[in-house]
Amino acid sequence: MENMMTDKNTSIVYAGGTDRGKVRQQNQDSILMSEFEHSNAVLLLVADGVGGHKGGEVASKLAVDTIQAYVAKAILQAHSGGGYGSDWLSLTLKHAIADANLHIMEQQKLNFDLNNMATTIVAMLIHDNEVAISHLGDSRCYQYSQQLLKQVTEDHTMLQKMLNEGKINQHEFEIMPMHHMISQAIGLVDDPDIQANRLELNQNRIYLLCSDGLTNCVSDEQIKLILEKNECLETAVDELITRANDNGGVDNISVIIVKSEVMAN
Repeated sequence: MENMMTDKNTSIVYAGGTDRGKVRQQNQDSILMSEFEHSNAVLLLVADGVGGHKGGEVASKLAVDTIQAYVAKAILQAHSGGGYGSDWLSLTLKHAIADANLHIMEQQKLNFDLNNMATTIVAMLIHDNEVAISHLGDSRCYQYSQQLLKQVTEDHTMLQKMLNEGKINQHEFEIMPMHHMISQAIGLVDDPDIQANRLELNQNRIYLLCSDGLTNCVSDEQIKLILEKNECLETAVDELITRANDNGGVDNISVIIVKSEVMAN
């Protein structure tokens, strides 16, 4: 578990893990938890790769590496005199994901074996007690606070899109079998609709980033109970992954948990 001070009164603690699961031969998920020199920023990423035998693994790794490199460069520029403007967090995340999309699209054209590769992403950037979140696909961010678990992101799937457009109702949404057909991802289209939202980092508020390998096997109620009973984030990560495997482990499973804590004087 990592622990980083954002100011003299607040620390950020986080932990994460990824697992192949019980069915897949490869782990095509990638996670990243990164701090940066000259900054108290933290970057947290979960990517779930898709696209053939090697494509998914390449896509998710390329995405997290490209996003990390872009954020590191943006931090260096800010530290060197550009400063951190009011929209710096959101814009940096959006541009970093767009850069990853460009890199993956380029690799698709250069390597026929990778021409179908793509990856979901859920990305969190923290700086000075401020948080931005962005995602493409069905990897999720949850917020847990005051014994309530809330999904912060909305899945980018074809069914969710049809529901939002009024083409199907809630009952049809729940019973139809196309829940895993994603409508947005890195590497899917030239110009994805990348949104970034600001979140609050209040005392003892927990955020969970995860791939659908967790949420397809572990219900929101089970997730809430595991977060509720485990103060140690590493233990919570391990238990979430174990529960997903116990419930079938049908996909790769990736989890990152982050929590803010007010330090005692």
